[in-house]
Amino acid sequence: MESYSKNIMPCAACKLLRRRCTKDCIFLPYFPPSEPEKFAAVHRIFGASNISKMLQEIPVNDREDAVISLVYEATTRLKEPVYGCASLISSLQMQIFHLQSKLNEALAETVTLKTQLANALSIIISSQSHQSNHITDKNNFNLIDYQQQSECNINDNASYARLLDLPVTDSYLEHM
Repeated sequence: MESYSKNIMPCAACKLLRRRCTKDCIFLPYFPPSEPEKFAAVHRIFGASNISKMLQEIPVNDREDAVISLVYEATTRLKEPVYGCASLISSLQMQIFHLQSKLNEALAETVTLKTQLANALSIIISSQSHQSNHITDKNNFNLIDYQQQSECNINDNASYARLLDLPVTDSYLEHM
């Protein structure tokens, strides 16, 4: 094994282990000298020989992901010695459960509001049809114009109901 020239820094692993870093060093691509804390954490939890064995068993194209995972697990284990990553996973699951229940509440409220809106629209529509029955010729009202306006309102209300995803049926249009 050839050693690097004197002007090239050894990797973080070799520096921490106080050994000569070679160009074939298995740690060199994954533990740069600028990030010594990464290897220190992994070394403290897993040990240098175990890390070396793991990296040798993993295909080269998967090693970077494995190192990222090892660093994450090691730093988490140092912060949370009892449960490690499991405590974070549990915390995230609780957050998901809480947010899911809030989402369900919001969806239920949306259904309630849509029902209230549908009821309000039916009251408006029935009052419009009730008003049209009381109009007489004394008021100089042109019945043909009102029917055209009423048809326009029916179409507008039906469009509005469709916009709100309310069911629009023939009986709904008859009430208009």
